Amino acid sequence: MKAAVLLVFFNGILLCVGWIMVLYAYPRLPQKIPIWLDLLGQQHIFVTKSPLFFLYILAQTLFFIFFYFLARKISSRIAVSWREELFKEYVYLTLIFINLIFIHVQRSLILVARQVERGVDKFYFYSLFGIILILIPYFRMRVRLARRWKEEETPAQDSHTKH
Repeated sequence: MKAAVLLVFFNGILLCVGWIMVLYAYPRLPQKIPIWLDLLGQQHIFVTKSPLFFLYILAQTLFFIFFYFLARKISSRIAVSWREELFKEYVYLTLIFINLIFIHVQRSLILVARQVERGVDKFYFYSLFGIILILIPYFRMRVRLARRWKEEETPAQDSHTKH
């Protein structure tokens, strides 16, 4: 339980950092701002400064809310408590990397608008996606190990109760 609470806390911090960064930067941006960055060879899309700039932080907030309630809803249907905790940890840890992706995109939008950078750091951007993909087998392995540990623990408890 402690790990899941800690991960939710850090997700909240990342969400707050995203909001602070966007709210601080928006008034200081030039009149032409990008709303789409070059990821696969496309051109940057620039528009006149508008509330469209807040789309990414709003999407980040919606992801946070969606993942939070998804973890609670699905984990409440899991009968075994240790699996519930592992599932929550997986969801919240994945959300941390999704938050980092959103923050990186927002930061890149700000720096492109200020003509300080040319776009997204693709290595960092795709590395975050890679880490999310690595989390899938990592947590499957943790579930298997926890299941094995619980199975080994159960016969030991049964032998203690028989005496």
